[in-house]
Amino acid sequence: MKTYSIIYALLALVVIGCSESSDSQLIEEIEEKENFFNADYILLQESSGVLSAQLLKSSETRIDLSPAESTFSDVPYSDILFSKESIFANYTKLTDCSGQVTIHDFSDDTSNIVTVFNDLIDCNLSVTSIAVESNKLYISYVLEETSKINTYFVRAIDLPTSEDNFIDVELDKKPLDMVFTNNRLFVLTIDLEITDENSLSVIEGASTTVIHEINLGYDVEQIFADTNQNMIISYQELHTVLNTSTIGVQYIGYEDGKEPMFYDSNFNCFDDQGRLFYKRPNDDDIHLNIPAIYDFGNNLAILYFYENFLTPSQLEFEYKIGDTTMVGYDDANSIMLVGYQKTDDESKGGLLRIQLEPTPELLDNLDLNGVPHQIVYQK
Repeated sequence: MKTYSIIYALLALVVIGCSESSDSQLIEEIEEKENFFNADYILLQESSGVLSAQLLKSSETRIDLSPAESTFSDVPYSDILFSKESIFANYTKLTDCSGQVTIHDFSDDTSNIVTVFNDLIDCNLSVTSIAVESNKLYISYVLEETSKINTYFVRAIDLPTSEDNFIDVELDKKPLDMVFTNNRLFVLTIDLEITDENSLSVIEGASTTVIHEINLGYDVEQIFADTNQNMIISYQELHTVLNTSTIGVQYIGYEDGKEPMFYDSNFNCFDDQGRLFYKRPNDDDIHLNIPAIYDFGNNLAILYFYENFLTPSQLEFEYKIGDTTMVGYDDANSIMLVGYQKTDDESKGGLLRIQLEPTPELLDNLDLNGVPHQIVYQK
């Protein structure tokens, strides 16, 4: 069992062919496209329970709001969200027996709304997670048969044809989360009837059949894929690295007091070295989470405490920094992006830019009318 070391960053920075009649319309469409891409980042921010897209422009000296707009429609914030590269998706419940998934691709600013479960009549279902990969939409859900009996499924929908072209894969345990990597769908489940243990169901992408069932024990917090297409299975006291080709596992333990604690961070971000940028729980009533970087290759966690690169005046009065809400990374410019919530108004937040190379340095701060949730696209 390997053990991870931890580093506390204490200096400078711590903390992310047309007819003639259509010519004018074509010009307008081109202008709209150019206007949309007049942004360096697209930030999802939350305010009053609603997620919206804010486009940002940046330079070496400052970051600011972009006048460009996205066609992304505001959506209610929920736990049933998905994000990968430029794709963002969310599930909305319409009735007890129907719903819809909105898939937005920020690379070309297009949306696709998929109505789901039209084949079911007079049912009671609950969706637990969604995933999008290429031309497939995956939905894990629980179908209540009686007050005491539930059945569990993963629905695979072929997007290019129609929403009625789907395959339901039945599971024997409740699905909690899904990750698609290396041409396979990995489904985290829990046995609610007998053991309360977690398992991992492996579904082959091409055949949509379950090919492996792996027992994970108790108290799995989350699963995600690293940059090598390995599955990271995270617990509070350790994590497991699962080779998605051979299904071989490696168990990684931590020294007491040096746990990286990335088990509670959603929408994790990686750089080209495979380092994980995430928000880490912190023993502080105001800063419940702080920015952190976890280096899997060198077994190091670097924690970025605000007090080490901001003055007390900046921290408490100028920026009014509360809890850390997101951590992102601009690989092209070696900049860490840290989103936070304001202490004086929980509906507002800000974004810090941290230059990491050659040494950490605070670049600037941008105040926002919402709380940063995630950087979903960058040039």
